[in-house]
Amino acid sequence: MSEKYKIGDYEFNTYEEYLAAQEDTKKIDFITKEVDITDPDVAVRLYTLIRNKEIVFRSKVGISFSWYLTDVLAKNSQNLLEEKRKKEEQKEQGKKLSIAGIFCICAAVLCLGYYGMTLWQEHLESKEFERLQNMQNLTGHIIKESYADDDGQGSKKKQDLAQASDSSGSADKKKTKKTGQTKNSDTEKTKKIDPADLTVLKKYKDLYAQNKDLAGWLSIAGTNIDYPVMQTGKNNPDYYLHYDFNKKESDHGSLFLDARNGYVNRDTNLIIYGHNMRDGTMFGGLKSFMDKNYFDQHNELVFDTIYEKARYRIVAVCLSKVNYQDDDTFRYYNFLKAGNKEEFNAFLANIQQLTVFDQTIDISYGDELLTLSTCNSYVQDGRLFLIAKKE
Repeated sequence: MSEKYKIGDYEFNTYEEYLAAQEDTKKIDFITKEVDITDPDVAVRLYTLIRNKEIVFRSKVGISFSWYLTDVLAKNSQNLLEEKRKKEEQKEQGKKLSIAGIFCICAAVLCLGYYGMTLWQEHLESKEFERLQNMQNLTGHIIKESYADDDGQGSKKKQDLAQASDSSGSADKKKTKKTGQTKNSDTEKTKKIDPADLTVLKKYKDLYAQNKDLAGWLSIAGTNIDYPVMQTGKNNPDYYLHYDFNKKESDHGSLFLDARNGYVNRDTNLIIYGHNMRDGTMFGGLKSFMDKNYFDQHNELVFDTIYEKARYRIVAVCLSKVNYQDDDTFRYYNFLKAGNKEEFNAFLANIQQLTVFDQTIDISYGDELLTLSTCNSYVQDGRLFLIAKKE
């Protein structure tokens, strides 16, 4: 039976939960020592900071504190209501002010209720991610194991969606397929693999049985990125922008592979999309890679498809934007297959101009690439993307 971790009356199943609770406890201790949370003005300021995610709690201890703060605000609101009622009895003109006050209090209570529901929803989504991680034998860390043995993506503006829901990649059909090619081979072709002939990796069998849209799993050690990757057909390419693994509506959505990509008969460049969440979940943490030291310390990732394990090294951090369809400009999200060396080198030359760091991007024709793409607010319709190559 797995070891249990406790803080007071709270019990945690994993060491990661325990560490998160410790961090929340330190935050709570600091807050209660520095300010009087029973003071109405202080309570309102704290509530605003938590609502705006300037103070973030990541455990049940922090969530309980948030609920306690909600109770304090509710009691303060009730006191305000009683005071206003007394003023009504003392002064006739106080009636109008009292009505306005009651309205404000009701609005505050509604806001608090909504915020509480949001906290609870985030808690449920967090627990669901933990369940998915446990099902594929991950607990926030990359398992060191053999990679050899296992059984067996607008409007009238006509902007391109970064998740590529349009058919802009149709011209690629005329290009030579490069699945399974060796380095520096311009013409070599391999026989197409039928997915029916493949066996799902043991660690993903249960998850795949729950949702056949599962394409793989992405994790980056030392970050919050540790999620399943989904893929749907071209008829509904961006479905998982708004739905979780269980196909329930979610503001967080899910990570998903470009609908145009083939990962069995592998394309040159697989593209994974995800929301840039303010709480740091999904691809919310990718912006940290714009810090060179952080990039250097977290440049290894694992992306397993349901059929194959694979490690990658992040070689570039780039900034771009979604362009109008009639703009004659480079679109990184349309590079899926390199028909020849010239096409690959053209892609390399373009992303070299978009890189955040002053560096030469270490990729060459024949490399198998992985792109992680999310929104970025440095410009309107901005995009942040990372390029990794398979090792």
